[in-house]
Amino acid sequence: MALRRPHRKSRHGCMECKRRRVKCDEARPTCSNCAKRHAECEYGSSSSLLWANEEPSVARQSSRTSGSDSGQPGDSVLGSPPAADSLGILGRLSGDSSTVATPISLNLHDLELMMHWCNSTYLTLSRNDRTDLVWRNAVPEEALSHPFLMHGILALSALHLARTGPEPSRRAAYLNRAVAHQNEALALFRELLGDISESNAKAMFAFAGIVVVYTFGFPHTPDVQDPWTCVDDLYQVLVLTRGVQQVIRSPADYLSHSNFAPILQVEEVHAPLPDDATAAINELHEANEICGARDQNHKTEVYTATIDNMAEMLSWVHGGMTSSVIAGRWAIKLPSRFLDLLREREPMALVMLVHYGVLLQHLKHRWCFDEWCVRVAKAVWAILDDQWRPLVHWAMRRILGDSYLQQVDSL
Repeated sequence: MALRRPHRKSRHGCMECKRRRVKCDEARPTCSNCAKRHAECEYGSSSSLLWANEEPSVARQSSRTSGSDSGQPGDSVLGSPPAADSLGILGRLSGDSSTVATPISLNLHDLELMMHWCNSTYLTLSRNDRTDLVWRNAVPEEALSHPFLMHGILALSALHLARTGPEPSRRAAYLNRAVAHQNEALALFRELLGDISESNAKAMFAFAGIVVVYTFGFPHTPDVQDPWTCVDDLYQVLVLTRGVQQVIRSPADYLSHSNFAPILQVEEVHAPLPDDATAAINELHEANEICGARDQNHKTEVYTATIDNMAEMLSWVHGGMTSSVIAGRWAIKLPSRFLDLLREREPMALVMLVHYGVLLQHLKHRWCFDEWCVRVAKAVWAILDDQWRPLVHWAMRRILGDSYLQQVDSL
């Protein structure tokens, strides 16, 4: 039932009597003077708040046409449902009642993905409390102005759910959404690669990191018949990871003075290598020197830099670094010629790839890296001949355990 304020006597009567300067008996709803003159009787209100369904003039018209003879309000007041949005106050707050609002559809699928990002997925890229704030808050905020970044966030979140979600029956649907968002993101991202500026530097940088994690995390079906499939997959990931460095190189100074600075500020945590790791590194250097002495085409300097890079990343691991920075840093610091040697399928390059698997083994707790180390180790072992296999014994034991020979005999 719609409500009006209780009638109260007015000091001056109705508005019509006041204008005519005659005494008003203040009868409701129509005083006797107005009834005789067939005039419209109107009383002022001490408050502008009318808890009624309609504006006063409309309500009065209804009372005359529906119930004025009995002195009772018409059905338009008493007969309407007591819903909140039937209150006059809400009608006035919402604007002109003649304006029809266009319904807004919520994309609940994308809202789910954004919630999952803010609750969980952002941790995949973060490494401490300071970077948590960037990936969880600042990156989604930046994505509001850059659709490619928004699609990238949603793609990685969907992929995360596809890989780790509690409902296996929904994982295929999540994977399809991940691919759709990633394709859209990459199409928009490529258009801007030649036009990186301060206005889009944060978004470009964040998206580049997301792409690397997405590529590591995308599920690959092992091809047991062709171990080169795994090697080629990892080669593509390394190329992409190095490309991230190119994206952030020009705006790096600007980013380092922005709220994204914590991502760039990597804390180096060196620690002495265990004796077995030191022995393995020394063995690699010795083998590299021997190969260089036997073959003038052997790229000794390239491999020396690659081995030193490996030793440094291993010292970070033993110093406590367990974030995805380990995987990306090794790739970024690789000599560019090393990737050419890997593409050319040089045995020494493959040996180094198994040792990279040791770094990935320390990242197995992160869903996007999980079985990469095992796949790489088994694939390269199947490719190498007996001349090169002794150089990967240490790495194979670190990845597969002391009984690794039993696991690879069936390959």
